Amino acid sequence: MVPPPVSVFGLRKNWTDPGPGISLVQAHYVCSPTGAPPDWAGAEQVVLAVEQWPARTAVFEIPRTVDGSAEFSLHHFFFVVGTNDRTTSPVFTEDIVAREVVFDDAAGTYTSVGFVWSTVEAPVPNYTSGAMDGLPFESPGTAPSEGDVYEFVRAQPLPHVFRGMVWGVRGTTIRYGYHLLRQGLPDPASNDERWDDNGGHGWTISL
Repeated sequence: MVPPPVSVFGLRKNWTDPGPGISLVQAHYVCSPTGAPPDWAGAEQVVLAVEQWPARTAVFEIPRTVDGSAEFSLHHFFFVVGTNDRTTSPVFTEDIVAREVVFDDAAGTYTSVGFVWSTVEAPVPNYTSGAMDGLPFESPGTAPSEGDVYEFVRAQPLPHVFRGMVWGVRGTTIRYGYHLLRQGLPDPASNDERWDDNGGHGWTISL
């Protein structure tokens, strides 16, 4: 089954304690249009978990668009509580960018395709449902029912090209794979889904 569309993606951030005695590290983060200053009144907060001291980590939930744009700025800083003091890090600002990934179904085998993806540097699994070129609908409410989807997709001219978007920090690398589905076949026992990760290596794209 295809996961429902989501409006955020996960982005991992790491912190290394500079020494013993730190009891808490909390990240504050907010997004803005590219080049605009942060509005900290709307910031999200997350506590970083200790993986193996001195390393801590947390996953930021980043919107996939800001003011309708898939590219924007991410601002964050760390609030650090020690035994005898409290400090904050400088503010870090990074460009969030998006790139298109494609699956070319030359034989028309699949009725839908998803993309599972993550940054290579700090993995967090994310999912994007692919959109097939040439379909006359843009939202789930206007799509054919699952029982009709096989015949509907099969009627489209070949090749079937599915496209999706991936996001991350500019300059990083995304590794992705495919979620391949056949749904709505006349014999339900023939419905099928599989994952293709290129033999465990995936495919990569630079942001």
